[in-house]
Amino acid sequence: MSVYGRNYKGYSGPTTSAWERFLVISRYSLQDVFRSRLFTGFFVLCFVWPLACAVLIYLHYNIEALTILDLSALDLIEIDTTFFLWGVLRPQTAISFVLIMIVGPALISPDLRNNAMPLYLSRPLNKSDYILGKLTVVLLLASAVTWVPGLFLFFLQSYLAGGSWFVDHLQIGIGVFFGSWVWIVVLSIFALAVSAWVKWKPLATMAFVGSIIVLSALGTVFKLLYDTWWGSIIVFDDLASRVFSQLFGVESSSELPVFVAWFFLAVFAGFSLFLLHRRIRAFEVIS
Repeated sequence: MSVYGRNYKGYSGPTTSAWERFLVISRYSLQDVFRSRLFTGFFVLCFVWPLACAVLIYLHYNIEALTILDLSALDLIEIDTTFFLWGVLRPQTAISFVLIMIVGPALISPDLRNNAMPLYLSRPLNKSDYILGKLTVVLLLASAVTWVPGLFLFFLQSYLAGGSWFVDHLQIGIGVFFGSWVWIVVLSIFALAVSAWVKWKPLATMAFVGSIIVLSALGTVFKLLYDTWWGSIIVFDDLASRVFSQLFGVESSSELPVFVAWFFLAVFAGFSLFLLHRRIRAFEVIS
């Protein structure tokens, strides 16, 4: 049949650079996440504890406020390494675990269930772009509740206490930043790997939490039965705690060698990334 209308013109507008195309996936995924009012409310509540910590730090240097509250500086918790490790980082990493549990397993499973991979990968995107785009969503949200408020509190304390405090306690800031990244990167990759292999969102969430719980239970039982630290290599919290202790420069009650903790965290993340990369493909052969 003859074609009379020749009105089609190729796209001549601005194009996205190849290195930032993954951000398109991140942008739309974030929009989907914040469509839930329940999640938005939870995300806001994630900042309540850092706000309380900021008030506590401020009270240490405000005599007028202490007088009104009938308190003295001795009545307040000391702002030191212990405060930032156990009062800031650990509570916020626990909150980030819940956040990753909610967001991570739901990012990839709907695309696989609805056979959307050919639509993604037929565009100027490859598997790495897709994975990085989805991973960025979890990393941004988890960062917002871990090292971002942690460093804010660190700089607030440094500002109020003076430059000498910043120099003397620089390792606290290093510990907050790198400790948070170790926690959120490993958990985020694992959450996406589970999401890629379990297509049903509720089941993916249960698989994510169940895997952590089962491994932790098995490792703890092994430690108790044989009185050895080897059981800790499958307990994620034990591995992270040992790394946190090293980064903050504090003594650890665990006998787990720190290099072993780093090694098995890397293995855990690497294996999760391998499973994730293997699962993402443009087509699926169904036998």
